[in-house]
Amino acid sequence: MIKKILISIIAVYIPLFGDTSGFSALSLGDFDTSLSNSTGIAYTDSLVLKNHNYAAWSSLSNTCFSVSASYYSHELKDTDGSSSFDRFIFEDMNFAIPFGNRNVFGIAYYPVAIADITNVTTSEETVPESFEETTLRTLETKKGSVSNGSFIYGKGFKDVLLSISPSFKFGNYEVTRRYKYTSYIEGSDVVDWEKYFESTETTQIFHFTIGGGILYKSPSGIGLGATFSFPITSYVNKISGFNSTTSYGTVIDNISEEEEEITDAEWPAEFGLGVSYKFQKFVFSYDFYLKQFDGIKTGIDDDILTLTDYSRNVFGISFDPRYKRYDPYYKRMVYSGYLSFEKRPYEAFSEPVYDITGTLGLNFPFNNEKTNIELKLGYTRSGNIDDNGLENNSIRLQLNFISSDRWKLKKERYND
Repeated sequence: MIKKILISIIAVYIPLFGDTSGFSALSLGDFDTSLSNSTGIAYTDSLVLKNHNYAAWSSLSNTCFSVSASYYSHELKDTDGSSSFDRFIFEDMNFAIPFGNRNVFGIAYYPVAIADITNVTTSEETVPESFEETTLRTLETKKGSVSNGSFIYGKGFKDVLLSISPSFKFGNYEVTRRYKYTSYIEGSDVVDWEKYFESTETTQIFHFTIGGGILYKSPSGIGLGATFSFPITSYVNKISGFNSTTSYGTVIDNISEEEEEITDAEWPAEFGLGVSYKFQKFVFSYDFYLKQFDGIKTGIDDDILTLTDYSRNVFGISFDPRYKRYDPYYKRMVYSGYLSFEKRPYEAFSEPVYDITGTLGLNFPFNNEKTNIELKLGYTRSGNIDDNGLENNSIRLQLNFISSDRWKLKKERYND
């Protein structure tokens, strides 16, 4: 069954873009995957494929596959009022095949950052020293995403699990500004003429990094884990153009177009540390995560935005009452809760942007415990209207599907 699901997902998969925060137009690092509302650097559980530390995959006995999606409901507040919008976002996809003596090979895909926002001037502005009476309105659209694709190899020993994972960060980021010039007949609202211009700047991104992880599980129930990722090489290319268009957006004149490679673009180094303690049927855990954006250029909005280091602290607790398969169903579910504090890699109105997230999760096992469906409900407050001029409150309903299979071919018997 898992083979059919995997083939179907790959065949029909289309990336979905959407806002995840009112600050999403500012920079990369604004959107992190479902891992931001859970822990997992320092322990393994039934949802091992949703772990932050790929070293944990070395403990798998069956081939596993997982996919996640989330529905977000936002309320965005600023000094003038508030607005609301909803989004559906594909979160991540993982696939792991164990082999030999505690070896595993896998692939992982998830979006690193997403931006999709449109700004338009609320009124026409008079062009100074213009011929006759000419006004200007501007429409600005920022769209794009950066995705992560990783290949994972893991090896398990007695109490230590290790992994290495070359990764590729790739995507496009486009800023489009459309200018509408209108001239009126003197003394009336009758339009004399209209003219449209459009400028575009597309940034093509490709970063190659090497990462890895280590996980130690002691007999006393204490787990220690660490992860890292270092940039190896980067390619960032900018394509800029300026066009004259019709009112329907059809290009009628290519005024200019330039292409240049950004030679000093980088991707941040990333580090993670975690500790966990298993006491009876409870697991208490803490993760710390750091991305060193400070002082580097990603190639996106570098002229108007100075990046700072990104950090995340996550506290978690899980309750796993499972003991026997014939126990009542509620005793075979896994209950979890998380509280995270994040510092975004940028400032708004010269003040840092902080996120606070609370999450509750339920894991529903079925199919002889080989398949799990996890539901998570989370609330996030991003920014502060008094400090940042903007505040984003969101509720997220997340669905994780995780399944395993022995991945063996059926043998045919022959009568000789």
